[in-house]
Amino acid sequence: MNVTATDLLAIAIFTITMMSLVGTMAGLSPVVPAAIAISLLSAWGIDIGFWQGKFGAYTQAWLRARSPKYRERVSYHEAGHFLAAHVLGFRVVNYAIAGIVGRSLGEILADDAFTGIEGGVEIESAEAPNSANLSANLLDRYSTVYMAGIAAEQLMCEGATEGGIDDMKRLREAIAHLPNPMTQERWALLNARNLLSDRRSVLIALAEKMLNGATVEDCCQTIEQQLSIAKN
Repeated sequence: MNVTATDLLAIAIFTITMMSLVGTMAGLSPVVPAAIAISLLSAWGIDIGFWQGKFGAYTQAWLRARSPKYRERVSYHEAGHFLAAHVLGFRVVNYAIAGIVGRSLGEILADDAFTGIEGGVEIESAEAPNSANLSANLLDRYSTVYMAGIAAEQLMCEGATEGGIDDMKRLREAIAHLPNPMTQERWALLNARNLLSDRRSVLIALAEKMLNGATVEDCCQTIEQQLSIAKN
């Protein structure tokens, strides 16, 4: 069971409990919350059994994508990855701010790779990031890019970071062979924060471009233009 499905089940149980309590006080027949409970639990069971929780993940992603504030947070998160990758010499080949935009529910349910994650940045790499044969320099660069999304949220958004679970998982897989992986993780976050903090104006301009659906080429041009302005 994925985290999204668990969250939705918890919300459904809470809602049903509250409806039962309020319904009793308001004189509502107990049949109503019972029928709703059976319907929701049946839908949840079908989703888990047939679609591995993808319908619930789609619902959560769709609801979040309606919020301008949340989309802005995702744009900063992904812009952090994009900017760090560009500055550190990686070629960005694709990105997404809302992974469900422009896709039907049928396409989502048929997509084995869909997890409900709203955004992402894809970079071109000659070697797998979790390869034990990576040089220390290349591993440091990968680590910084992985943590740049969390760093961007910490710099630009209020409250606790909401993204980055998948980033942390991939980073930990990549550095699992190191003697002190936690030291590398903390260093990568600090390095990403420093890199983005020094280029805050670039990050803001890039996030705006990405939020408006600019091409990868346009985003790269924006970075170079903003970096040039910052130097002058």
